[in-house]
Formats: sequence, structure tokens, C-alpha cells
Amino acid sequence: MLIIKGLSYVPRCLSSVEVQSAIVLSIKTSLLSTILCLLLALPTAYFLHITSFPFKKLLVQIINLPMSLPHLVSGIALLLLFGKMGIGDVVYKLFNLDFVFTKQGIVLAQVFVNLPLTIKILNTALNESNEKMVFVARTLGCNSWEAFKFITLPNLKIGVISATVMTWSRALGEFGAVAMIAGSTRMKTEIIPTSIYLNMSTGDIDIAVGIAVILIFISLTCLTLFEILFNREVNKS
Repeated sequence: MLIIKGLSYVPRCLSSVEVQSAIVLSIKTSLLSTILCLLLALPTAYFLHITSFPFKKLLVQIINLPMSLPHLVSGIALLLLFGKMGIGDVVYKLFNLDFVFTKQGIVLAQVFVNLPLTIKILNTALNESNEKMVFVARTLGCNSWEAFKFITLPNLKIGVISATVMTWSRALGEFGAVAMIAGSTRMKTEIIPTSIYLNMSTGDIDIAVGIAVILIFISLTCLTLFEILFNREVNKS
């Protein structure tokens, strides 16, 4: 129904400078946050996979907590932590980074919300990997890093592809946490979801519906790409 009603508004949306800016910013921030999630999630998932220590289950639950929280709550938490009441001034003085009502805040919100999912996907892939191959590699003289680099990492291709696509698609559609910490300033911190919200709130229903259709097509393309890459890697295996 949404596609049928909104398809005719897509050309009008694509010709809008504001919508173009929102699409570009969405793609840039979602790609950057996905890369950061992968860089943080891979060592974290590997550490959780190979180590055993007291309160490990508690740590895993804390890591997974953002997945069960409403995203508005996550956004409020980030706003308090990185605002003037939290560590915002310290971070700005040390790294010249300001996350409140800025593009950096968009990336921060996307990383915070999606990182637990990325860790979970990679951790599941590690748990399903063949540990015997790692054991054999260690007995043949490989150290831990070499076994990870030449055995574990290549076997994680499917998991990495899954994590990348799912993290990127979720980052592209993130609204609640982004709206709380980065706001929804037109042509500044306006991404696709906040653009839909802004146009709905001002009564521009046609534009909002058209943007929603664009987001659907982007997500559909993302899922199709995932299926192609996933099936290709499965066939190779």
C-alpha cells in the first residue's frame, strides 16, 4: 500500500535538495558506523569466544542490553553521557569532538544501538566454527594470532557478511537514538528517518511517503545483495 501510494512521489523527492542531502548523510553515517561496529565487534566477539572468567554471562547481558532497550531511552542515555552533564566537555577538549546535535552524534547513536547485534552475530559465527582446525594449526606450530588470521578469520566470511549487511541496514533506518542526541535539524543532522518525521510533522505527507518508499527500496536492495553474497559464500563452502 505504501509503495503504491508513494511511488509517484519518488521523483519529486529525489529532485529535492533537502532529500538528496538526507540520503547522502544517511549513507555516509551508516557506512562509517558499520565499519566502526565491525572494528569493535570482531575483537570483542573473539575475546568472549576464547576466554572464560567469572561474571562472563553478566558482561554479555550488559553488552546485549541496548538491543532490548527502546531506542529513545538509548538516545537519552547518550545525551546525558556526552552532554554538558556528562563527559561531553572532556571529550571535546581532548579530541575536539562534539556529539550533541552534530553529525558525529548520528554515528555515535548508530554504533551504540547496533554494536551489540554485530557482536552477537560474529560470536554466533565463532561458536559454529570448526575448533578442530584451530587446534590442529596450534599443534603444527601456529601461535594464537596466526591461527586466528589463517584459520578463524577466513571461516568467518559468512558471519562478517551477515553482520555487515544487518548492521548497515539497521543503521540506515535508525531514528529514536539519533533524534535524541543529534536532533533533526534540516540540512545539518537530517537523515532519511528524521526527514520522514520532519515532513510528517509539518504536513508534507506526500514527501514523507515518497522518502519512505526510497528507504524501502534501499533496504530491499540491501537484503538482495546480502542473499547474493551469502549464497555465493555458502556455495564456495
